[in-house]
Amino acid sequence: MMDRMSSHFEFDGQVYRFKFGVDDEPASRACASECGFFIPDDEDEQIDDTPISCYNCMNRRWLADGMECTNEPQLWLVKV
Repeated sequence: MMDRMSSHFEFDGQVYRFKFGVDDEPASRACASECGFFIPDDEDEQIDDTPISCYNCMNRRWLADGMECTNEPQLWLVKV
């Protein structure tokens, strides 16, 4: 397995923030499809029409100006 999820997130000193904001569904879907720890959130919490999306993940937390992933960075592994 390779560490690749960090290409989608950056540490801002406090949280691991999704680099593509809250309106980039293609990037969110690509990231989630590579994540071995994607867990779908409750249906009423999902905002993307495509089920496998970081925007629909239980590990996602909304911020005032973006989104963070609550998984530890060493867990960001690509399925191979």
